[in-house]
Amino acid sequence: MEWMLEAEKVSYDYAVFDENGAETGKTRAVDRVDLKVRKGEFVAILGHNGSGKSTLARHVNALFLPTEGDMFVEGMNTKDDDKLWDIRKKAGMVFQNPDNQIIASIVEEDVAFGPENLGFAPPKIVENVNMGLASVHMDEYRNASPNKLSGGQKQRVAVAGILAMEPDCIILDEPTAMLDPSGRREVMETINYLNREKGITILYITHHMDEAAKADRIVVMDRGSVVLSGSPREVFSQVDRMKELGLDVPQATELAWRLRKHGIAVRADVMTMEEMTEELCRLKSGT
Repeated sequence: MEWMLEAEKVSYDYAVFDENGAETGKTRAVDRVDLKVRKGEFVAILGHNGSGKSTLARHVNALFLPTEGDMFVEGMNTKDDDKLWDIRKKAGMVFQNPDNQIIASIVEEDVAFGPENLGFAPPKIVENVNMGLASVHMDEYRNASPNKLSGGQKQRVAVAGILAMEPDCIILDEPTAMLDPSGRREVMETINYLNREKGITILYITHHMDEAAKADRIVVMDRGSVVLSGSPREVFSQVDRMKELGLDVPQATELAWRLRKHGIAVRADVMTMEEMTEELCRLKSGT
């Protein structure tokens, strides 16, 4: 099967309550979203707060079920109760705050928690814990307390715990939002390695445009709907539209946009400072 994930007209409504706890109505967080993600693809989802991106992501491993429409993971409908654990083995989720996901007092025990609960045999659990820690370069911390780790290290332990469950897809909901630049870099290096070297499908939610630029494809959401989709160059070159949506673009793309507004003929799809330097050198040489 070509598709890892398939959302077909997925909608999701939250209940609204008054101060007394009585339900007063519904609000639509995701509105008739169609989205397909190929196996091995790295897809970044962008959108301002309240755009529906995190709500959509929680449908992938059946934390939420669609109010309308269907979500499929390798052809399995998340509404099928009999497929729930099969789906969660296929699609693991990493959240913004690793402290909400780490529960054990020792790193290797935490990484073992997922495969233990999935009923893996003890030798398989040991093998997968070793694999998970090695994949995120945290072997030497296996006997450490998670409380002694940096934010980036904690997030890598959270990723190792998901890897130990042998997923084909990992959903990451703003995993670098609480990290410093060093921690962000550590996590992004791990994610790129898992995608490029291990072939794991990545669904990545972020507010950081430089992180999204590393994806194969970017999906932009607004008011619960998908409003833009394409390669990073295709999406980020639409600077006016991104600004209308309250979103930024990479610094080099912003600079190119501003130069073009002043009549300087640089490429609109510049993404990096290296590319911008090349463009300026080209203009200077007159080629």
